[in-house]
Amino acid sequence: MFKGIYVKLAVSNLKKNRKSYIPYMITSILTVMMFYDIYMIAINTGIDDMPGDDSVRSVLGFGTMIVAIFACIFLFYTNNFLMKQRKKEIGLYNVLGMGKRNIAVMMLWESLFIGAGSIILGVLFGILMGKLIFLILYRILGYGTSFQYEISIQGITVTVLLFGTIFFVTLLFNLLQIRHTNPIELLHGGNVGEREPKTKVFMTILGLIMLVAGYVIANKVENPVTAITIFFIAVLLVVLGTYALFVAGSIFVLKLLRKNKKFYYHQRHFHSVSGMIYRMKQNAVGLANICILSTMVLVTVSTTVSLNMGMENIMGNRFPKEYMLTSYDGTDDAIRKIDNIVTEEINRYGLTRENAFRCQYVDVTAQKKDGKFIPESLGASFYPDKAIMEVAPVSYYNEMNGENVKLEDGEAVLFTVSEENYGKEELTLGDQTYRIKKETDTLAMAEKEAFPYMDQYYLFVKDESILNELIKKYGKGSTPSYVYGFDLEGSKENKTAAANAIQTRLTNESKISAAGELRDDFEKDFHSLYGSFLFLGLFLGSLFLMATVLIIYYKQISEGYEDQRRYQIMAKVGMSKKEIKKSINGQVRLVFFIPLCFAVIHVIAAFRLMDKILILMNLTNTNLFIACTAGTVLAFAVIYIVVFKITAREYYKIVTK
Repeated sequence: MFKGIYVKLAVSNLKKNRKSYIPYMITSILTVMMFYDIYMIAINTGIDDMPGDDSVRSVLGFGTMIVAIFACIFLFYTNNFLMKQRKKEIGLYNVLGMGKRNIAVMMLWESLFIGAGSIILGVLFGILMGKLIFLILYRILGYGTSFQYEISIQGITVTVLLFGTIFFVTLLFNLLQIRHTNPIELLHGGNVGEREPKTKVFMTILGLIMLVAGYVIANKVENPVTAITIFFIAVLLVVLGTYALFVAGSIFVLKLLRKNKKFYYHQRHFHSVSGMIYRMKQNAVGLANICILSTMVLVTVSTTVSLNMGMENIMGNRFPKEYMLTSYDGTDDAIRKIDNIVTEEINRYGLTRENAFRCQYVDVTAQKKDGKFIPESLGASFYPDKAIMEVAPVSYYNEMNGENVKLEDGEAVLFTVSEENYGKEELTLGDQTYRIKKETDTLAMAEKEAFPYMDQYYLFVKDESILNELIKKYGKGSTPSYVYGFDLEGSKENKTAAANAIQTRLTNESKISAAGELRDDFEKDFHSLYGSFLFLGLFLGSLFLMATVLIIYYKQISEGYEDQRRYQIMAKVGMSKKEIKKSINGQVRLVFFIPLCFAVIHVIAAFRLMDKILILMNLTNTNLFIACTAGTVLAFAVIYIVVFKITAREYYKIVTK
């Protein structure tokens, strides 16, 4: 009998609070669906047939973790909002004679209906939509072969366990709240924010410092390698600074405005400022969440779209020549064998070499100290605080650049990868100082870069004997390296056949350790990698956007109930409906568009840092990134405005009831 009463009460409560619970359940269903689909795709055997399947699977696996973490945080946050809305109702049940144990049973049934319904419907929709989402991934990757879609029992199991745990933990948290709160506090739970908030000057200053520090760090970074580490530090500072400024800074500014008598005691400002002080106390955290989520949408979508649209730029940077052959055996005998094999195979398959270059060199990793380069080892190890000095005979420079530079002992020709030239007459490498006879701005085997990975120099010296001296001092028995690059004219099939033949002969016939890279062979892998980034970016962008929409909706609902009482008070003190509506309209617009403005500022501040990270991924077309970012911001702003206008209708219905 009593179980039946609890079930009826649970159903009745869900119906009465449908304006809050229906959006929550829809969002829960969509979150379950999206987790199931991305997990199902990540483990699907159909990916095994794709080019670059390991990269695709790694990206999707990373996305699965993000969705799982986001689901835990987001569903827990929205559950807290629902509990705040219902505290008064639960307190009333307690006062009318229901014990906390009875209330717990009722809430257990409510959670069971919401949780089980969300999981079951989410998995069903995930199964129904999975094929479409899988198809979208295939289309983004440009993979035309028919794909293998399969319902994943493992995916269903993991999804049920994950979200079952989330709903169970939120239920326990709700029950603990009820257990440790007395009925009077529950009855007044919806009015906790009515006291005037205190001015938190320290938190305001700290938030401003963290925000500025995050911006400065993001814009001071020069090296793309360090940008990854700095990114997480800058993000943490900006997130903490955003929360601090929304929670404390907004109230600090509003109270400063109130102290300005000329400004505050004005018909247009009096009600707006006083109302905003209470409004910001109750909604600061939610607005900060909207800001952070909006920033995540903008950054995620703009960067992944840029990577996909800049594929030509990426391939050109990663493969400056169509075919690149690198050998770690760069002795004169090995070079003759490599050149002969390359020439023979290219002629055999009817191909033509164009824009060729070749170079024998030694990589010296050096520490830059007091204007000198102190060698540490041979071999190009990438450290942001060190430099790579590639030392080669000047004969190869003359061959590449079509010049006839002659060098004496202690002279050198220099090319600096950075756009800023070395600009000095002498360069010291170890115990040898070279007089720079010429610093060139062009080199066939390298290009100037705005933001290179690290300091990199090409030092062309008199002859090969200097390379041998470097090897004796720092190489411990190693040999020079050799690189041979050129473009090819001919069919794709013949290019691939020639590249395979060259590799086979070098390995089996000549026993030379060499690695050849043909751009065509890697193109599909790169399209798969960056296409999977685009898919993940759009997928996560949709998830973050959905969360943003729900928080905006809940903010409008909570603001509506709070302003309903203020609306009545303002009417009683003589304000006309037109004045009241104008006052409230101004406050609501300001409150909900502040997060969007801050999100755009965050994106602008992060642009330089994100540009460096994209350079690390071989995208150097900054103008393309600017265009993609601007387009994403514009599209998001339009969606944000539409969502605001739709949810504002519910707000005005509640306020004017």
